[in-house]
Amino acid sequence: MRTRCLNPSKRVAAALTFLTVIGLACVPTHTSHAQPTRALDVPPGFRVEPITSNLELPTTFTFAPDGRVFIAEKAGRVKVWKDGVLYAQPLIDIRDEVNSFVDRGLIGMALDPQFAENGWIYLLYAWDAPGQAKDADEPRRSRLVRYTVEGDVVRPNSAFVLFDDHWNYTQNHSVGTLKFDKRGLLWVSLGEGSLSAMPDRLSLTALDLDTLQGKVLRIDPRNGKGVPGNPFYDPRFPKSARSRIWSYGYRNPFRFALHPETQLPYVGDVGWNTYEMLMIATKGSNFGWPCVEGSMDRPEFQNAPECRGINVKTTTPKELNYPHNENNASVTAGDFNTGENFPPEMKGNFFWGDYSTQVINRTVLDERGRFKETIPFGKQMGEPVDIQFGPDGALWYLSIYSGGLRRIVYEGRPLGALATITQTRASNKPMAAILAPLDGETYLAGQTVRLRGEARNATKAEWRITRYDGRRATPLANASGLTASFVMPADLRDDGFVEAIFTAADARGNLSARKVNIYPFPSDGYIRAWWLNGGYPYRTLDDDVLPGGEANYIARPGDKTAWAIRSPSHNINLLKYITPSRKNVAYAFVWIESPEDRKGLLGMNSDDGLAAWLNGKEIWRNKVSRYMPDDLRDIDLPPIELKKGYNALLLKIDTNDGDWQFKARVLNPDGSIMRDVVAKLIPPDEP
Repeated sequence: MRTRCLNPSKRVAAALTFLTVIGLACVPTHTSHAQPTRALDVPPGFRVEPITSNLELPTTFTFAPDGRVFIAEKAGRVKVWKDGVLYAQPLIDIRDEVNSFVDRGLIGMALDPQFAENGWIYLLYAWDAPGQAKDADEPRRSRLVRYTVEGDVVRPNSAFVLFDDHWNYTQNHSVGTLKFDKRGLLWVSLGEGSLSAMPDRLSLTALDLDTLQGKVLRIDPRNGKGVPGNPFYDPRFPKSARSRIWSYGYRNPFRFALHPETQLPYVGDVGWNTYEMLMIATKGSNFGWPCVEGSMDRPEFQNAPECRGINVKTTTPKELNYPHNENNASVTAGDFNTGENFPPEMKGNFFWGDYSTQVINRTVLDERGRFKETIPFGKQMGEPVDIQFGPDGALWYLSIYSGGLRRIVYEGRPLGALATITQTRASNKPMAAILAPLDGETYLAGQTVRLRGEARNATKAEWRITRYDGRRATPLANASGLTASFVMPADLRDDGFVEAIFTAADARGNLSARKVNIYPFPSDGYIRAWWLNGGYPYRTLDDDVLPGGEANYIARPGDKTAWAIRSPSHNINLLKYITPSRKNVAYAFVWIESPEDRKGLLGMNSDDGLAAWLNGKEIWRNKVSRYMPDDLRDIDLPPIELKKGYNALLLKIDTNDGDWQFKARVLNPDGSIMRDVVAKLIPPDEP
């Protein structure tokens, strides 16, 4: 039965643009981020466990050796999950440079085999270069970039480009998968970039060995060059297309897996109108697209000069061609079961799925690794776009639109650990960390700012403190040791700040540095630095979803569910930070430091709904959809009572297809700005 085409809302329509990655115009009938309406259907003895659904069009995931799971979103963010927690702060956010028009986006991700030591992560995406229109329907290059992870974030300015010469000429069939083999070489799959809806001569580039269109590559992850042993390798030009190509003639080799013994790619190539294909990519293999689709010659292309002599009989045979049978179909290659956590008869099976028919299958292989028998495994699984066995032995998969990240567990065997190492190799290099204040905090003029740092493996530590007024920099202080202080300047403008750089050094001269920016209390009184928690999809203003309850919530450093952010605007736009859904709530927390007990007003505004708690007591709740002006008006003005010292302020912000903004400040009872209070991120019991 053909899946049903929808007439989606604005935000749903934005989500559906990715669905043509499979060459289709229709999508499965369940379209929310909630669980599918029909029960997941897996064999007896198995169960499906939800991991996290608070994701926006997730495309791929990978397992870090310390037990973290990195999850990429199509628009250009990578999220971190560990021990049941989806971290609020992303590992990296490159939405400004990822082109996510229709099929395009951040689609491929892999960790270096030595990730525990070097922190290298590789991302594959369509690229909006500087000066190019964002997410435009224009030709764009693809980029393979290596970044360095430090802790739970990517180190700034660590990008190293391995290649950017694959082209996305149209909206369809962009980039695909990244996988490392046992030799430490990096394999890459790339679409041919032609239109799905009609015969397109651009498809013929899949046969051209001088382009990267419609190819699987094998490259050196240090420099992006081809490697000796590739079928068309030329030592004079190791970075040419030919030198990097392993196999060719693909339409959209969206996902592949490497056989655990032969290390050959088992590729799922998304077909056009007739067949879906699974193939073993032997060295130099040509699978014939667009002259061939599945087990048939394509009449639309057979007269093209490029197809002369290329047909079903002369190209590399596919392992499995399955017909559409008037249904939509879209193959997603998966992974090999090499562990002991599934029943013995499933050992060595290749698990793979279909996005459109929402199934996961398993294929029994013979002793040569060839396809022997394919057996249905799961039905109504959502839309699987990435399927992998985890270090714990479970089968993990990503449903891009209806369920997020899940895993399939066999109840007859206990799960293993996600972490594959107990600890990373200790580094002898110095490591600097700033413990207080947090980046973005504000201080009143004349207040003393006390700086605290940590310098592991260091013989010397020092602070350099600089005042910035616009582009003018003025040194304020230098100090040796782990602590320092300065007085917040009285004449610092709203757009000025004080930069504090903390440097740790060892006896060999190796350096590690961190910095924070500290801001003056703004003249408009609005709080610009907050802890953000959430969002929580398909929850409303009336749902208490915080562990321990909203009245008892306090955000602290080290809490991965909270993210300390600073906005340049008094209107805090949550869409810049938190993954949205059509209905969502998020929380913002901050401490208000008052010099005495007093009464006042909490000046606030939001575009869809707002609730507030002060010191554990609810003081406001208002569900209303309205336009939020970018000015100094405060529409919500509940009375408040501050106590001397620190006061815990929690806001809950609702969205309903709105812009999802809010703002807040503390006012005197007459509505004037309370200028002797300050918002702080560090809780009062922190030393």
